[in-house]
Amino acid sequence: MSGIFLPIRIEFGKDSSLKVGSEFSSLKCKKVMIVSDKGVINSGLIERITKSITEAHIQAVIFDGVEPDPNIKCMETARDFYISENCDGILAVGGGSSIDTAKGAAVLVTNSEPIVSMAGVDKVNNPLPPLIAIPTTCGTGSEVTNVTVVTDNDHFKMPIVSTHLIPKVAMLDPNLLVSLPSKLISSTGLDALTHAIEALTNNTQNWYADSCALHAIRLIGIHLCQATNNRDIENLSQMLYASTLAGVAFTLSRLGLVHAMSHPVSGLAGVPHGVANAVLLPYVMSFNSIGNPGGYALVASALGIEPQENDIATALAGVKEVIKLNKQLDIPKSFRELGVNEALIPHMVEDTFKSGNIAINPRHVSKFDVEQIYKLSFSGESPIALFDSETITKN
Repeated sequence: MSGIFLPIRIEFGKDSSLKVGSEFSSLKCKKVMIVSDKGVINSGLIERITKSITEAHIQAVIFDGVEPDPNIKCMETARDFYISENCDGILAVGGGSSIDTAKGAAVLVTNSEPIVSMAGVDKVNNPLPPLIAIPTTCGTGSEVTNVTVVTDNDHFKMPIVSTHLIPKVAMLDPNLLVSLPSKLISSTGLDALTHAIEALTNNTQNWYADSCALHAIRLIGIHLCQATNNRDIENLSQMLYASTLAGVAFTLSRLGLVHAMSHPVSGLAGVPHGVANAVLLPYVMSFNSIGNPGGYALVASALGIEPQENDIATALAGVKEVIKLNKQLDIPKSFRELGVNEALIPHMVEDTFKSGNIAINPRHVSKFDVEQIYKLSFSGESPIALFDSETITKN
């Protein structure tokens, strides 16, 4: 059995973000805290959005203290700003870090417990203040998800999962992506691809999530390289659509081993989340294909691969297609190229197994397996080596 519960309205289209004032007016808000980072603010993207709010006779104040991979202090500071300014609504404008910060601050406004005590599933007791999300990247999906991720004092990225975290409204405006650097389009787009692949192939079953994931994979396969190279509105629109579809998919079906392994890389070594996912994705796909050959054959098909002699062969062709896509988008082949210290591997292995996504990964995975996958991802050796490796646990 699988269920669908998505208590959110999604507005999609050019300049849709300029309706945000009327959205907050319908939510009876009088003063809104806008949560964003200095890069988005300096780009000028906030100005027309802020004007929409003030024209609706609502006050707006800006919290610009968002940091990459926001930590506890960042979210507490945003909460304190919200309270000191007597706000009654929150608008997140930016990428995953901005939306995560807004969600974390909102949780702390209405829940008195320390945020670390709410890590896990369904530990947020009280509803949040009205929250609207406007993404400015094509990868996070956080504008529609029930998750926020906070980095604790030990650099561990803790997911907090609750239906309370789903924004009231998501406003998808592709005009906000045209100034996005190509490297951010590629890395966030590959993050969305990872979301869709893991939601489709893990051990949960949800027909609606699978449909969303498959369509997201198709769109990303068609549009990501064009969006990265040309930054044109049509391809960016399709990537924004795909990112949100992937967010819906993993809200309903969760993720898998790529995210369990990439969070420690980002938390401990500061590698951007999308890049960490992109490096690990072909390695984990290769390892996991034995556990769900039919699912990974569907991934390959959605990426445009013709059926091979069997599902395993088709899945392998899909792995090769993702390797090719990474190369086209100039994604580093290894974490060593990104300057990550290999001495961190034991710590990263331990943190991987703190993730609830391990339990739903399509193939049983041991600490030894994860260590070997990390070592290959540091060396840059072909991910195909994992496809039939005697050094990896068979199941």
